[in-house]
Amino acid sequence: MKILIITGKQAYSKVKDAVKKYNFIDVHEATVSIAAFLTPNMIIKEIKMLENIKNDKLCNIYDYILITGLVRHDLSKVYDETNILCYKSTREASDIPLLIDNLNEISLSTTDYADNQITKFVKMKAEQEINEIELTPIIDNSGKENIIIGNLKVGSRYPMRILGEIIHTPWLSDKELEEKITYYLNSGADMIDLGMISNENHSNELKRIINIARDLTDKPISVDTLNTKELITAIKLGVDMILSVDGGNSEELIPYLKDSNTTAVVLPTNYKLNSVPETIDNKINQIEKNIKKLMDNNIQVVADPILEPINNNGCNFTESIIACKLFKEKNNIPMFFGVGNVSELFDADSNGVNATLTAIGSEIGANILFTPEASGKCKYSIKELKIASKMMFLAKKRKSLPKDVGFDSINYKDKKFDEIITFKNYNNIPIIEAKENNKQILDEGSFKIELDRKNKQIIAIYFDRRKTPQLIIKGSSSKEIYDTALEHNLIKKIDHASYFGRELQKAEIALKIGKKYNQDFELFYNEFWK
Repeated sequence: MKILIITGKQAYSKVKDAVKKYNFIDVHEATVSIAAFLTPNMIIKEIKMLENIKNDKLCNIYDYILITGLVRHDLSKVYDETNILCYKSTREASDIPLLIDNLNEISLSTTDYADNQITKFVKMKAEQEINEIELTPIIDNSGKENIIIGNLKVGSRYPMRILGEIIHTPWLSDKELEEKITYYLNSGADMIDLGMISNENHSNELKRIINIARDLTDKPISVDTLNTKELITAIKLGVDMILSVDGGNSEELIPYLKDSNTTAVVLPTNYKLNSVPETIDNKINQIEKNIKKLMDNNIQVVADPILEPINNNGCNFTESIIACKLFKEKNNIPMFFGVGNVSELFDADSNGVNATLTAIGSEIGANILFTPEASGKCKYSIKELKIASKMMFLAKKRKSLPKDVGFDSINYKDKKFDEIITFKNYNNIPIIEAKENNKQILDEGSFKIELDRKNKQIIAIYFDRRKTPQLIIKGSSSKEIYDTALEHNLIKKIDHASYFGRELQKAEIALKIGKKYNQDFELFYNEFWK
């Protein structure tokens, strides 16, 4: 095989360095400074120039050509004109070796950057690795370390499972509950937890609530309450797991649990006596005592030593981590890890918090990661935990750092930061300092921009000068909306077009990242961004 890479002047040395170990690759420096400026016609011109130099057709020398950088055009025209295949390479020079090493697995494209193919391939291989483990049967001599809850394998042999809690389910209509369960399932939840309401008894609602969940999924269903009547009802209705059993309710629950297939999540508490252990030793001693009662009756259990909020009174976050670690070292049974206890009570974006807590959970032997998505800052927590769980499982399995494993939680920044800067090269042209023009010139009509988060769409309501609504444009991207507005001649003035495009882009970003959008207000408005 013989490959030619064409790049711009700025990236030439980087590309040369990236491929120096491959003796079948040549690199050509095009006459443009930046590869992103290359067009199909310019590439054809470069090819013909090289053919004159080599006195031969490039299709006789090379199997194909790769073009690096952010080339925006379809490159199929190059083959039509030169008879040599021409594909888009990676956007970053440093990623070229990954492309070359996996060429047999990747479908090169004239329109799609190879990065996308590499990402898909690496992720696919990672998924295959996880799926192979998922298919393996439980092998556990003790019968306690790896268990089956419903139809789900849980334990140290498998990735940490994500249990998504839906809070206050009795207060939700059937439709609201269905939508929430569907959203959790689409986010990657392995188990659905139906949260009840503190200090209330909704036993009579449980059949309806559980039936809705069962109609939507065959994944394990748990009921979350400390109300003993609700727990007994849930067991009788055949739920896969109950949250939670402790020293105060275990005696009443054991007779029902003994004759069921319901797994019990066990706490170190006795809420009937308002007893909550505040030291590491007490946590471990109490949970072991509570667990022993159930295991003596052959009841399947998951231990929840309770992950405490950061800066908690009594046993704090760090001490609770130590308690979890020591408990797991002494007791070879699945362990529950209440991530939401931390993320929901911590004023920080959930993405990094969830990734870090998942990593801690992996190191100390957690098996079920539990969270609601109760607050706005914790939106997408289930999806974040699911990805982090896969990342940590692969890192642990491969005995590697949680880096370059096929999954990542880098959603708001960039792993590689290599911006192309050219303005410093232009020394002999005028510089104009920008300033805002507060003068407003009204167009014939105006738009009110909103988000339909349920359908993942941007909504633009068009009003005439009398503020009477005339029509609605809806679409999934800002470009779809403003292209349609221009097509229907709804924007006449350039300043209105600029404003409309800016607001639509803000709306699209807000829709993607779960940020609140209000027209005319900044997306990132707090002190951090000043």
